Amino acid sequence: MSAKISTPVFIVALIIVALIAGAIGYFAKPTPPPPPPKPGEGMTIYWIGGAAGDPFDARLYKGATDAADLLGIKLVYVHTKWDPDKMVAEFKKAIAANPDGIVVMGHPGYEALAPLFEEAAKKGILVTLANVDIPELREKYWFTGYVGQNLYQSGYTLAKAALERFPDRLKSGARVAIFSGSWEQPARALRARGVEDAFKEAGLIVDRVSHPPEVYGSPAEGLSYVSGYLAKHPDAVLLCFDGGGTTAAAADYMKSLGKKPGEILVIGFDLTPGSVKGLKEGYVQLVIDQQPYLQGFLTVLNLFLSKKYQFAGLYIDTGGAVIGPEEVKYVEKLVEEGYR
Repeated sequence: MSAKISTPVFIVALIIVALIAGAIGYFAKPTPPPPPPKPGEGMTIYWIGGAAGDPFDARLYKGATDAADLLGIKLVYVHTKWDPDKMVAEFKKAIAANPDGIVVMGHPGYEALAPLFEEAAKKGILVTLANVDIPELREKYWFTGYVGQNLYQSGYTLAKAALERFPDRLKSGARVAIFSGSWEQPARALRARGVEDAFKEAGLIVDRVSHPPEVYGSPAEGLSYVSGYLAKHPDAVLLCFDGGGTTAAAADYMKSLGKKPGEILVIGFDLTPGSVKGLKEGYVQLVIDQQPYLQGFLTVLNLFLSKKYQFAGLYIDTGGAVIGPEEVKYVEKLVEEGYR
């Protein structure tokens, strides 16, 4: 006579068998292979940037970080407050760290940077340029490329666009001003000079207004220079700001001075949340975009390609799209996301 198994015992047995089978199946299944190594693993690149918190610098940083993450490169990004002397000091520190590559901007100029490029080259460190070009260095070192605008041409293009869009206000004899913290830095001042030349060719009176380079990183400090200039020249019809930070702050300058939108034409450089806000509110009329995200991303790629595959440094013009109130809607979301 066979023994009778109770239903509860049978169910418990089934559960135990199922658990054992599941465990065996889990541990017996093949282990997926590890992901392949990223092509830049083992490389270190130093990126000598601008000012922490600056909207333009934030785009440089995002682009450089995205490229480094994609390639598996260790990125060391340092800030300089846009101070050429600090850029040189950080360049020296980067060379001492002996990385695979360094990205530096050309603000300090040829005389300051040439010895450091030579020192880096002797140590086998590749150096490339961003934002401000120095052609003599690109000609000397096969790995030195440039990612950024043709600065003079970008300024000239911006001014010509203003002349075309506002012919009734920018007539011969009208007074305009260009605010810059770089008039004494030939390489950095190229876009301000491009604006100046285009306006002078059109017969306008062009005033140069100087402010300290530190204003680029702390644009609120630029208000006194704007108010001081307008107090002396109330007939000015247009103000141009050659920095991303000062262009972003232009709407705040105008509001603080009690100006209505469009009462004084404002043009400048670099799409940022601040410049987009100024365009939408009518305080800023034109901005030229140099796409700093690409300057961060493609300089890292430039160094990777030269180090890994011995490709010569690439010269990449990151564009010169002129954005006004009508065009800003197409790029606003990308600006919010940090890509434009």
